[in-house]
Amino acid sequence: MEHQMHFEFSFPLRMARNALSTDCRQTVQASYRTIRKTTAAITVLAASIVLASCGGGDDDNGPTRSGDVLATDAQVVAHVQQSNIGFFPGINDRPAGTWRWQGEPAPRVLVHIPAPGSGYDTEQDLAQKAQRAVDLINRRLAGLLVLETVDEVPASGNHIRVRYGTSYVPPGSTNYDSYCANVSTGPNLGQMIVPDSENGIGSNPVYVNLGNGRCNVTQDIVTHEFGHALGLAYHFEGFGDGPPVSTAFWDVLATLYGNPVSTPATALVVVRSSD
Repeated sequence: MEHQMHFEFSFPLRMARNALSTDCRQTVQASYRTIRKTTAAITVLAASIVLASCGGGDDDNGPTRSGDVLATDAQVVAHVQQSNIGFFPGINDRPAGTWRWQGEPAPRVLVHIPAPGSGYDTEQDLAQKAQRAVDLINRRLAGLLVLETVDEVPASGNHIRVRYGTSYVPPGSTNYDSYCANVSTGPNLGQMIVPDSENGIGSNPVYVNLGNGRCNVTQDIVTHEFGHALGLAYHFEGFGDGPPVSTAFWDVLATLYGNPVSTPATALVVVRSSD
């Protein structure tokens, strides 16, 4: 999702309403002009790279606005439509509607947070922030989703894998703050994760890349990136557009996981997150 949300995916978080930097916007516009001329398969790959590098990075590291962001029921539905349902409809022949980690009534997702190296203070800090993000998500989405941290990398099955210092930075870019964290299909990659043919998570594993060695990864940035890993592809007000996370972000996540997979926007029941 950083202010590109690297979290998606990752997009840079500029925190202002205009979440994308001028350079990033120009890159996106140019890429989309090219994308329209390509086949569907190439479109998906090209767009994934663009969004992964411009979606969450800038916003995650930019100055945040003070105050919380709330959303009405109508706004929550619109955010789910914008950020999740509207992401590449039909990719991998997926049905219409929401896509996310599968499982009813509450998906159980394994999360591997590597043990930080001895004497590596930055890794220690990132590991603690990743665990706090997991704990916070489990509390705010209680009964809707379970993130379970594991000490070993799962031998099989889809899961989330945290990595340190592997956030994607476009070749030649020195805008490290805008690409401070991202969610992708691998370390140091900009490809966004995608849904599968049943509206589950198609990318396996899903990488949450934290830090590039030249930026400050805040707790909100880490939590934001996990939002991307859980199915929020695009930023919206209260999620990268403005602060990295907010009450609106939590209510959108709760609504995404509080409704069955493949629910269309017109049938969404708004679910508010736990306090």
